[in-house]
Amino acid sequence: MSSHPIGLDPRLADASEEQRAVVDKIAQGPRGSVPSPFLAMLDRPDLADAIQQVGVAIRFNGVLSDAHRELAILATAAAVGCRYEWQYHCPIAAEAGLSHEMIEATAVGIPPAHEGALWADIVRFCRAVARDRQDTDVPVARMIELVGREKTSELIAICGYYALLASYIKIGGHEIEV
Repeated sequence: MSSHPIGLDPRLADASEEQRAVVDKIAQGPRGSVPSPFLAMLDRPDLADAIQQVGVAIRFNGVLSDAHRELAILATAAAVGCRYEWQYHCPIAAEAGLSHEMIEATAVGIPPAHEGALWADIVRFCRAVARDRQDTDVPVARMIELVGREKTSELIAICGYYALLASYIKIGGHEIEV
């Protein structure tokens, strides 16, 4: 029996054939492993597979630059209080070219000197969408003006997707140190 309230233990004890097939599919995909959120989803392997495919579309086939995507992911993870996702994506964000100051700003806020910078607007937009499910800090119209409709749509998808992952991590007992 799993020690987690939902999903599977990382050892995959008692995993069904269908669950193992989804685990293999995720591990063989662009992630190269099966991160904790997907273990938490495996009570519904078909749903876990569909959700991970959305993640592949966002993370590996998106229209945002790597830096802007990672900035949005970190801002969302911080807004929903998901330490796992924030820590998991910090090194990826640094590799994508984000400075330490930008990464820290996703968790603590925008320093006054950076008001109006595109990266600062992305952070504020994603935090508001993830936290409040509305565009209170940076209006959608402003984000469309800055990055276009396609990228704005992707930013909103990132907010919803990573908030969903955070729910599985926290409720499933998979919020662990990276």
